[in-house]
Amino acid sequence: MAEKQEVLISAMRHEAKGILSFEMVPTLGNNLIPFGAGDHIDVFLRDGLVRQYSLMNDPKEKNRYQVAVLLERQGRGGSAFVHQTLRVGDVIAISHPRNNFKIVDDATAHVFVAGGIGITPFISMAHHCKQNALLMKLYYCARAPETTAFVEQLVPLFGKNMLVHYDRGDLAKSIDLNELVKNEKGAQLYCCGPRGLMNALSEIVDLQGGSLITEDFNPISGKKGGEALSEVGFTVELLRSDLTIDVGPGQSIIEALKAANVEVETSCEAGVCGTCVVDYLDGEPVHNDVVLMPDEQETSVALCVAGCKSKKLVLDL
Repeated sequence: MAEKQEVLISAMRHEAKGILSFEMVPTLGNNLIPFGAGDHIDVFLRDGLVRQYSLMNDPKEKNRYQVAVLLERQGRGGSAFVHQTLRVGDVIAISHPRNNFKIVDDATAHVFVAGGIGITPFISMAHHCKQNALLMKLYYCARAPETTAFVEQLVPLFGKNMLVHYDRGDLAKSIDLNELVKNEKGAQLYCCGPRGLMNALSEIVDLQGGSLITEDFNPISGKKGGEALSEVGFTVELLRSDLTIDVGPGQSIIEALKAANVEVETSCEAGVCGTCVVDYLDGEPVHNDVVLMPDEQETSVALCVAGCKSKKLVLDL
C-alpha cells in the first residue's frame, strides 16, 4: 500500500499547448520525502482517482516536487481533473516517491529518447547525470514547437547533446530509430512516451542488440488486467486481516478483494503503475505486470494482474 504525504499546490504553469506543470510543497514546513532520478509519485486527485506522474525537478531539492500533465481529451479523467479543477492553494495527498526507471550508473553513456510528455522523467535524470559527470544525450521527439515543453530547462543540461525532432503528426517524418540505435551502440538507452514509440524502439534494439529501459504509466488498451489470469480458481489468505478469500477462474485478485469489501489502492489495473503491489509470504504467483524486477517478484506481487499456480497465495495484508 502506498504511504502518503500531504502537500500544498504552490504554483501552476502552462508550459506548452496542453501541458500544465504544478509544484508541490509540504503543508507543515518540513522537507518532503527525498526522491531520486527517475522517481514518480501517485497523486490522489479525488475518490478513487489516482494517477502516476514523474518528478521532474532536481533530486537535490528537498522542499518541492514538480510534475507536468498533458491534457488527454480522450483520457480517463485524471488529466482533465488536474487541468480543470486543481488550483494553487489546494491540499492533496500523494505517495512517497518510488522508482521503476532507474539510472544504470555504471553504463558508459546514457541516451534518453523522449516522446512528448515522456520528457518529464529525463529532466531529473539529466540533473543526476550532470552532477555525477555521466555522459548523456537526449533525443526529444515532438509534434511541433508549440507542443514541446521544457526546452529552455534542457539546453543548459544537455548543451549540444540534444536533438529535438518535430514530425508535425506525419509518420513519414518520424525520427529514424534504426539510425538512432546504430549511432548509439554501447550506450544504455531509455525511452518514455507513446507506447508506439517505445514498442518500435524496443523491436529495433532487439534486432540490433543493445539495452533499453522503458517507463509506461498507461493502461494496456483493451485489457482489463494481465493476459494470463488463472484459468482455475485459488484462494488468497490475508495474513494480517485473518481472512481467506476465493478468487474465481479469470477473476483478478483485486476484483475478489473488492467483492469481499477489502480495500486495496489501485490505479491503472493493468500492471504498469505499481500502486497495488504488496508482499506475499507463500504461494506461487504468476506475474503479468511490467513493474516488478525479477528479484522483486520473489517477494512482491501486483494484485491487479497476477494469477497463481498454487492453490493458495498468502499476502501481507
